Amino acid sequence: MITARMLRILEDVSGVLGSFVIGREGGLIVASMPERFVADDLELTASRIARVLSCSAANGTEVHDGVFDFGEGKLLVREFVRGYLCVLCDAAVNMRSLRLTARLVARGLPAEL
Repeated sequence: MITARMLRILEDVSGVLGSFVIGREGGLIVASMPERFVADDLELTASRIARVLSCSAANGTEVHDGVFDFGEGKLLVREFVRGYLCVLCDAAVNMRSLRLTARLVARGLPAEL
């Protein structure tokens, strides 16, 4: 599957732990995450991310990407045609490399997801 291959590209950036794709409404579409991250937890995270982004839109702020920083790690969220690419990484990740690679991957994700 092309989506799985695209998500694996992100793992070339040192510090990336995994990634997943969510729809605009918050549904989990596909994930490439370590086994310790169970689907139920990812689905809950996906819905929370979608709510945060929809709140931003309701307040007049267009959000195309952002970083959630939670001390020991970061979650980069990048918009694409059908939803959001989410990349979980450790705190020491090179953000420039991560953003460039995430942009490449987001552009390559198939619109028919």
